Amino acid sequence: MRLTIDERRLVGKAIDRGINKSLVAKVLGSTRKTVYKWDKRRKHLLDRKRKKKKSKITLDVELFILALRNTFEWGTERIQKGLYSLPKFMLDSLSNLGIKLVQGVKLSRTAINNVLKKHGINGYKNKVKSWKFFRAKKPNELWQLDIKGPFRVQGKKYYFVICIDDYSRYLLLAEQLDHCPNIKEIYALVKPSIRKHKPKKILTDNNPFKDEWDKLCKEMSVKPIHAHPYYPQDKGKVERAIRNIAEEFVYLIKKFPEWLNGKIKEYKSWFNRKRFHKGINAFPHELYT
Repeated sequence: MRLTIDERRLVGKAIDRGINKSLVAKVLGSTRKTVYKWDKRRKHLLDRKRKKKKSKITLDVELFILALRNTFEWGTERIQKGLYSLPKFMLDSLSNLGIKLVQGVKLSRTAINNVLKKHGINGYKNKVKSWKFFRAKKPNELWQLDIKGPFRVQGKKYYFVICIDDYSRYLLLAEQLDHCPNIKEIYALVKPSIRKHKPKKILTDNNPFKDEWDKLCKEMSVKPIHAHPYYPQDKGKVERAIRNIAEEFVYLIKKFPEWLNGKIKEYKSWFNRKRFHKGINAFPHELYT
């Protein structure tokens, strides 16, 4: 007679209690041979219940996921990065929530989305079409430069000058200004990086000061190139970098105005060294250096 899974377990339990094997066989309506077989194999049964693995999503992790979502309004990818590593100034801004600031946790985006779904706060209101980008073949072959602003905080305007390396997405320049910079000011900001890294080309908007900018670039042996009018795909990478900086830093300044005091430098360091970039499948610092 074939024993069920529960009956196989009873064989071992009964024999451990000192009950005679013949009696066990009689009670189960089986043979002694069957009882002996399952007693011998009981420690190697494949049909035993598996022990549940300890979940990575503890209460502290779940609360931290909700905090990142509700405070910064981030999606699963940015929350995934934030769970693993956040710059100190962001952690300081979350410290007043009264929760444990979890770091070094690796979770899949699906697992994070399940947590958000559980609380009914997953998904986005608007869908943005993705762009198709070209890419330079090596670092410093092409840089992309643009300005984000104006952005108002407590009635004051702020501008952000952003420059990235096309190949590695390395954030070369992220400067915060309290006024709209002119061409000479922008050039003065990027000039130290040009001298140090010697890029071949710099891509910018086709702005009204094109001739002046071109002249300044040629003095440093850099070829200036300009995006086509009404075609943002040309500057797709710097536009994407600006969007990341806006959603991860600039838009949050209204909630955390203390970030205006030099925290953009900490953000830049985190962006380059500890923020994994899925577009290049690496950390920007690794590819640029």
